[in-house]
Amino acid sequence: MIKTGLIWSGLAIAAMLGSLAWAWSTLPAGVDIPVHWGPNGQADGFATRDKALLILAILPASALFTSVLLAAAPYLDPFKENLRRSRQAYTAIWAGSMVLMAALTAGIALMMIRGASGATDSNEFVRFVMAGCGVLFVIIGNYLPKTRKSFFLGIRTPWTLTSDYTWEKTHRLVGPLYIVAGLIGIVIAFAMSGIWLVFSFVGTVLAVSLFGVAYSWWVWRNANDRDEGADYVV
Repeated sequence: MIKTGLIWSGLAIAAMLGSLAWAWSTLPAGVDIPVHWGPNGQADGFATRDKALLILAILPASALFTSVLLAAAPYLDPFKENLRRSRQAYTAIWAGSMVLMAALTAGIALMMIRGASGATDSNEFVRFVMAGCGVLFVIIGNYLPKTRKSFFLGIRTPWTLTSDYTWEKTHRLVGPLYIVAGLIGIVIAFAMSGIWLVFSFVGTVLAVSLFGVAYSWWVWRNANDRDEGADYVV
């Protein structure tokens, strides 16, 4: 599990460093480089070449930090054995996150280079980012029902962490809902534009997440294996 995840991380970070090197060798000095784009796809933040490269470097650094955290999690989680049994889900989500970050880095590097030559519209890039997020949520939703109780994976509420029954019921229902949310995200990524594209996808995912939290409490109320009382500490 950890070895496979680190391989994916290594490949993704190498690709991200490649994107950074591409931007470093291509971006001209003395011009404003776009570093931020609004929901409508228009550049609304600019910086010097050096600052733009520094901002781009945050992404591989973040991927490295995330990889270290994910590699350490199996040793830190109180439910180590459960996390080991959920290794397929853990590895898939780890790999999917790394691939998405690598694609995001390449896309931002491309938009910086295009912006340096005068282009300011990145609406198509925003679409692909949203579609990529949709694919990641399809992956997450597919594996959620196969997970076991863990502090680092899944829908972690006081109720799912204190009842195996609640954990299983919640993830069996919310997993398919995340798949639906991901598919909706992929569709609206190419069917909508502007700020509504972002709001629609984020709103759908947030609604599913909040439903999962509420549903876990509702199931927990009647769970026979729930832990509660003054002696229990989450």
